[in-house]
Amino acid sequence: MHPLLSSATAAFHEEALETLNQIEDWLLTSLDSSSKGDAHRQDTLRLLHSLKGTAASFENEAIAKVCHAIENILTENRQLSSHDRDGLLVAIDFCRQCLSGSESDPALQDEKLANCLAGMNRRDKQNQNNRKPPIVSEMNGSVWQIDFVPYPQFFENGHDPLRIIKSLRQFGPVKVSVFTDKLPDFADFDLYKCYLRWQITLTAEVSYQKIISLFDWVKHVCDVTVEVLALPQSKRVNEPNRYKMSEANLQALLTVSHTLQTQLKQTFALTNQLNQTDKIRLTRRNQAMKHQQQLLQQQLLHISMRPLADAFARLPRMAFDLANKTDKPIQLNMDIAPIEVDSMIVNSLMDPLTHLLRNTLAHGIEPIELRQQSGKPVKGQIHIIAEQVDEQLIIRFSDDGSGLSEEKILAKAKQLGVNLQGSKLDQQRLSDWVFRPGFSTAVTADAISGRGIGLDVVKQHITDMGGRIELISSNSRGCCFTLYIPVHQALMDVQLIDVDQQTLALPLINVLDSYAADSSRLVWHRGKKWFITDDNRQVPLIDIRQFLQLPVRETDEQSGFIVLVNTENSVFAMAVDSLAEQAQLLVKSLLPHYRHVNGVKGVAILNEGNIALLIDPGKLLMSLTISGEQ
Repeated sequence: MHPLLSSATAAFHEEALETLNQIEDWLLTSLDSSSKGDAHRQDTLRLLHSLKGTAASFENEAIAKVCHAIENILTENRQLSSHDRDGLLVAIDFCRQCLSGSESDPALQDEKLANCLAGMNRRDKQNQNNRKPPIVSEMNGSVWQIDFVPYPQFFENGHDPLRIIKSLRQFGPVKVSVFTDKLPDFADFDLYKCYLRWQITLTAEVSYQKIISLFDWVKHVCDVTVEVLALPQSKRVNEPNRYKMSEANLQALLTVSHTLQTQLKQTFALTNQLNQTDKIRLTRRNQAMKHQQQLLQQQLLHISMRPLADAFARLPRMAFDLANKTDKPIQLNMDIAPIEVDSMIVNSLMDPLTHLLRNTLAHGIEPIELRQQSGKPVKGQIHIIAEQVDEQLIIRFSDDGSGLSEEKILAKAKQLGVNLQGSKLDQQRLSDWVFRPGFSTAVTADAISGRGIGLDVVKQHITDMGGRIELISSNSRGCCFTLYIPVHQALMDVQLIDVDQQTLALPLINVLDSYAADSSRLVWHRGKKWFITDDNRQVPLIDIRQFLQLPVRETDEQSGFIVLVNTENSVFAMAVDSLAEQAQLLVKSLLPHYRHVNGVKGVAILNEGNIALLIDPGKLLMSLTISGEQ
């Protein structure tokens, strides 16, 4: 195969898999949130149509035919049933198998395609027989088209069409087109009849219900059609990224960047051998090249990062399949911090998370009958929380199942030749046993448990990443696995601030508001300075200069800015000289290059290559409180 064609095919495969993942995510959430499902349907159809056309271009007729069958079901604009969702997920799995090329027998592949299409066509016919009106009352959009057609008798009760059109302006800008095609000849014109109709384009993030409610009082004397032309920005399905870079290519570019940096240093050393004029010229060029090299290095480091959420992306589908396989309905709740970390961490987390989910379904979540007897909800609850705290990524994976069974662990230990009867088994000893290689309390091996491959693999993966894992169990109340993984660099949204000509960074998630300095907002109480917020709250005003051990100087209370910062337990204000930009920057840990500093998360790498201390608001407040400065 021609190298260019081979590269194009690989790009198609990667983009198609990403598209299938997005469609699968929408399907998995469409039953739980009907409004979200309606909002995403049109974008999902657009992705399907694009995938169908691209697959046909690459002569992958099987995927093109399946996408067309899925389109037929989704274009009906109705709420999907659980049977529809199961069938569509099977079709997506078939498309994935086509992309992987795992089926080498063409005849068997054709048979699978025929079965998949037959199942889709049966659902399509059933849906046509049971078609229901679309649910649009909760639909949201950012651009709307409104066709307003008053009846001829519209004016009889004093109704004013222009008043309705003007009332739409409360939501946002409107573009109005008027149509006069129904105007009669002058001799037949009746002053008391309405002959006009309007088409209005409204640009505003507003719900269908709010728009249609403006026409409620005239709906008996007009026809109104409201269509959404664009979804809200936050609700749109992201297009697959067409530009990908393999880790090998990225590493090659990083090597080029490092080589360029070394050559620049060598060139700069040669400037001492030149005359003064040439030395100045070369120095200027060197500085310009060094700046470009720093920008290149910064961008390459950004490319090497991935959203932390990527490590958890396949868990919803896996939870859905395992719940059906074990007949244990579950609710998967995930709260993943919006940060980016090294792609190596993301890749290394995927297998441990998979094993934890399988272990929870196999051993933790009880069957429906037992949950009902225990007074628990039928749906088992699984919670996953991931966040970065200081230089660690902390992942909590908990469930409301049965917890560790001491009886089963003792029985399995005895089977392995270790008699623990009579010995004191605390949480730590129980945890040590479940993390042993080959240990499983399942009586028989099945599709998800009993083969002795599970929690020992999780512990090994986390240990290989330089982390550790803790397990807390409560009888009949569930388990909580906590993973601690060192993070030496990550991408974070920050607010840059200036204090005494020093640039500092605050995590944007902790910044509530900012104000121009105003002495009327400052009060003294119990020997401390407080700041009054817009909602008349008094919050402590801390002096960041004391923390940085900068020289004390007289400050003008009418100059500078006040930044309002929140932590997990409190809110405080901070006086700064100026506010710089908000940016997404690469953040690195102080360790192992420097010791840990209270109140400092690490350093943020600025675009010009300089660094800024990244402040930890919670630890900063705690540090000042302990030292008695606040």
